[in-house]
Amino acid sequence: MKRGILVAVMVMLILTMLLGCSTKAPVPTTSPKWPESYYNGPLFDTHLHLNNILQSGLLSYLDRGKVGWAIGFYPLRLNSSSTTIIRSIKSRVVTLLSREQAISGQLSETELRQYLQPQGLLWGVGEIGFWRTEFQSITFDSPGIQTVFKVVNKSKGIVMIHLSDDSAGGRPTELTEIEPSIRKYPDAIFLFHSIHTFDVVAQLMSKYPNVYYSMDIGSSFFPGKGVSLNPKDAGSNNAESFLAAVNRKGLDDIVERNLEDLAPLLQRYPDRIFWGTDLSLLWNFDESVTDVVIRISRQFIGRLPADVQEKYAYKNALNVFGRFLSSNP
Repeated sequence: MKRGILVAVMVMLILTMLLGCSTKAPVPTTSPKWPESYYNGPLFDTHLHLNNILQSGLLSYLDRGKVGWAIGFYPLRLNSSSTTIIRSIKSRVVTLLSREQAISGQLSETELRQYLQPQGLLWGVGEIGFWRTEFQSITFDSPGIQTVFKVVNKSKGIVMIHLSDDSAGGRPTELTEIEPSIRKYPDAIFLFHSIHTFDVVAQLMSKYPNVYYSMDIGSSFFPGKGVSLNPKDAGSNNAESFLAAVNRKGLDDIVERNLEDLAPLLQRYPDRIFWGTDLSLLWNFDESVTDVVIRISRQFIGRLPADVQEKYAYKNALNVFGRFLSSNP
């Protein structure tokens, strides 16, 4: 009897060793501790690039930051691997088609439909970067753009847009160019970002219920202030240089300066503005970087008026995008 028990124990030990060799055990993710004065509730990230990040890195970011949900842009040419990832995160991430071929006319209406709901996996297109040099000749009434709007409108999905402006050295996108499409496609959700074009977006938000704005930590807090998550800006070649730039500026000073600029905008449109990060590069998802981004976000939100905090952090976004999470295939 004892011999049988001993054999069983030995078999279990051998199986455990074999399994340990073939699969890597998940590393528990622990959220950093934040002061009580910070906002400590859930977050909904409405601006996330998934093209450079592995599933494990994405989940680590979401869990460590207590980010309950996100909108993420996924690159073209879905395969079995990426399809599996999208399905596995469907309860937390609303996925959009990310590549700019969609706006330059390289995709036909039929081809675009195969990616988007109800035929495909994705809920819209983003981020459409009018600010990029190669797309500054494209306008809102260009055939490729109109095809995107038409398909997204039919599926009642999302299109996220980064308008062009003077700060990028390009052709500013004028209100008169944008507004006809907003009126023409009322069932599409138009989600804009870029603090440099907020005045244009604000005019649209005041008139159209399908227009929203993502006030992102990456693009609203850092550029032009000596700190950036973008490799084209100074102090952002890697995680180390980004963190050094934050330390030079001082975390508290970054929050204080942005409160002066951004808090009044949130109070003007408390139901139409969402929190986001604009994380995109692989090093942007280093825990040391995301911890700082989340810390700045939570300190900033904690300094906002009480009636605005949860709206900006997650409630506005959940009210608008929650239906995509619940009905994702």
